[in-house]
Amino acid sequence: MLLVDANEDSRLIYAAALRHHGLDVVAHECCEAAVECARVQPPDIIVLALTYATGPGWTALRTLKEDPATASIPILGVSTTGLPEHRDRALAMGCAAFLVKPVPPLQLLAVARDFLEGAHAAVA
Repeated sequence: MLLVDANEDSRLIYAAALRHHGLDVVAHECCEAAVECARVQPPDIIVLALTYATGPGWTALRTLKEDPATASIPILGVSTTGLPEHRDRALAMGCAAFLVKPVPPLQLLAVARDFLEGAHAAVA
């Protein structure tokens, strides 16, 4: 799993919780580095922070979904806003799920496991 979040606290908390429950997690704060990481060693799933309307997470989402090497990787978009337009935009751009922070770590784990086990539907 690739976890991308510029917020250090979120990144550390989510990575620790997911690792505690047996998932391999590579965590990045930089979206550009995370995109390159996904291209070199495609993860099974990406948790991507989508902050601000035009922030780097949105650019990374577009880049990942437009690249044939990474387009099929499920992306769980995580945002600090629960605005319907952000959720709709994320899902339209290819996010498999959209979760609003603060996401309880066990909820993130449950959604990630559903996608990793193939028993999933779009979550918003």
